[in-house]
Amino acid sequence: MLVDIDNIRLFEGIITEVTDVSVSVDLAGRMGMMRVPLRMVITDKKLEVGQKVSINMSYIEVI
Repeated sequence: MLVDIDNIRLFEGIITEVTDVSVSVDLAGRMGMMRVPLRMVITDKKLEVGQKVSINMSYIEVI
């Protein structure tokens, strides 16, 4: 199956945990959760549990 890998999708979620090195996000629509390093988060605000966030992602491609 050929997938357009340049197709970026917007996912939204809620922050569920903030540590010294990462943030956990519960994705809306039963899409699961993800934990990312703080260095990958773009913000000027202090991160807090309960904040709404959006994530731009593409499809995962097996190489």
